[in-house]
Amino acid sequence: MAANNIRILKDGQTVQRARVEANITLGIREGDAMKAAAGSGTNYAALLLTGDPEQATDIFLGVSKGGATNTASVDGIIDVEICVPGTILEAKATTATNVNTDAKLLALLFDHVSGDRSAATAAGVWTLDSNEGTDADVHGFMILDGRISDAMMFFTPANAWIGRGLV
Repeated sequence: MAANNIRILKDGQTVQRARVEANITLGIREGDAMKAAAGSGTNYAALLLTGDPEQATDIFLGVSKGGATNTASVDGIIDVEICVPGTILEAKATTATNVNTDAKLLALLFDHVSGDRSAATAAGVWTLDSNEGTDADVHGFMILDGRISDAMMFFTPANAWIGRGLV
């Protein structure tokens, strides 16, 4: 797994350089889930936090390919691999015991959920929120499958992605 626990398995798109705001979320690393249209004037990329992405609020951009260059006083840049519906991503489930049997995993397939971040900083680890009830009108990721041996979830952007915008 990458530094912050989200990885593209299949059909990632091109890598796009995005701006990150000064003094906001310093220390973004490779493998961070990123959203677009954040920060001052909605002109920056930022970390996905707990509950992101949500329709009409967030735009999922993709997965960071390296660290951000912003500092406390200067805006920076980060390279992000763009993700669209059909891109297959993997991340751990927030609660491993929610997906530790085939029956439990089956109950979550094709649910629409969002992410969970253990802290609202770059130090937080991002997971797919297996505790959240499905809501296709709100949540931005659809669960496709998982692996019960290590609580790894496979999912795709479904709503609130860069090509769809704030619906």
